[in-house]
Amino acid sequence: MVIVEILRQNALLSIVGISAALSLASTLVYKYATDQNLIKSIREEINKLQNEAKTSKDPQKLTEIQNKIVPLNLKLMSQTMKPTIITIIPFLIIFALLAKVYTGLIVIPIPFWKGHLGWVGSYILFSLIFTSLFRKLLKVT
Repeated sequence: MVIVEILRQNALLSIVGISAALSLASTLVYKYATDQNLIKSIREEINKLQNEAKTSKDPQKLTEIQNKIVPLNLKLMSQTMKPTIITIIPFLIIFALLAKVYTGLIVIPIPFWKGHLGWVGSYILFSLIFTSLFRKLLKVT
């Protein structure tokens, strides 16, 4: 197919574009599928309790603090799992298609390492960069 050949010929550019698009999509899903205010307040409460735990020497007080942190972490985890549930199937399909297009291609040669990054390594690298950027731009907690 013509599209596959275009993607393979411009592998680096197409991986950058794909990772940007998927990072933006996952960031938007995360932002709108979660209660951002709730996540922020839970994280603040956990940080407050952890700071309390650092200063406390009393084992009983430490146990009480841990008993307060555990349900907060569970609540936080239930919030952060929602976007994963929403995006996992579409992303698995996309990654299966990407594997068919890019397997065997050197996307980024690394001469000083005597190796290279294929599509997976390149995708992860650019995805980390774009996700961080989009989270800051969109003020995602």
